Amino acid sequence: MGSPLELTDRDVELLATLLKYRYLSTPQAQRLHFPSTQTALRRLRRLSASGYVTTFKSPACPERIVTLTRAGAEMVADRLIGPSDDIGWAGRRQQPKDYLFLQHFLAVSDFRITLTQACANDHDIDLLGFIPEYRARSSASEPARRYVQDVVTNASDHDRKITHSPDGVFALTHGGRSALFFLEIDRGTEVLSNPAKGFLKMVRFYLAYLRDGGYQRYKRDFGIEALFRGFRTLVVTTSPARLRNMREACGQLSFTPNGAKRFIWLATAEAVRDPAILTRSLVSCDPADETRYSILPEKPSTA
Repeated sequence: MGSPLELTDRDVELLATLLKYRYLSTPQAQRLHFPSTQTALRRLRRLSASGYVTTFKSPACPERIVTLTRAGAEMVADRLIGPSDDIGWAGRRQQPKDYLFLQHFLAVSDFRITLTQACANDHDIDLLGFIPEYRARSSASEPARRYVQDVVTNASDHDRKITHSPDGVFALTHGGRSALFFLEIDRGTEVLSNPAKGFLKMVRFYLAYLRDGGYQRYKRDFGIEALFRGFRTLVVTTSPARLRNMREACGQLSFTPNGAKRFIWLATAEAVRDPAILTRSLVSCDPADETRYSILPEKPSTA
């Protein structure tokens, strides 16, 4: 039997990342913690053999996927958090049964990694935090549901409500100003033409959310004292053709004020891996809007 694995600082950081992200593909783990794929694979094998992580294959991803074991979670608690019965890990299923869910999950993680690294490389902008969809409410007085789930009143029918959970919520500071963002990853499967479901239902939620101001609850999460000056929703979709179809579909929605649709921005799938994501040119879902936007909270430029 070989000697026990001596964990390095990088190992502990990787385990902490897995606690935060839940699942990472091996290329994602490499992007975050290793200089090369070979180094990542070699170390992940050692960590797996020592019982800190486990890996598996899925149709959702050509590479192996790595997740934390209980031993790995307890190691994070001991090294970084201190002894605790609640470390945010509850013996989750090691391999999700729904590979489409996992594919979507990994796409969100790709964006989160890209955003995190872009902010780390830009000394003028800070990422205040990223809240994923799967974070649950911890209050014992509330029924179990996602922390990011909210309900708004339908603008055209006040007796009806719209419930929605974004794929992620994050906030940035730049030039002394804070900006709130919601992330939506579109896999090309949602219907575009029906206002009661799919993409347009999501758009209607955000338009009403902007009006109602419920998003201000995130001030506490990101440590903001002043009110957010609105928010932006970034929708990452599969292709330029689908992006055009989304804009066309949004043209059928009427809302007051008309400019509200310009708070919802669209990008194609390569954005989730673009190191220049902060300054990447984005378009709004309003087909009449020719302005080009960017994630950096600054004045947009006109094409």
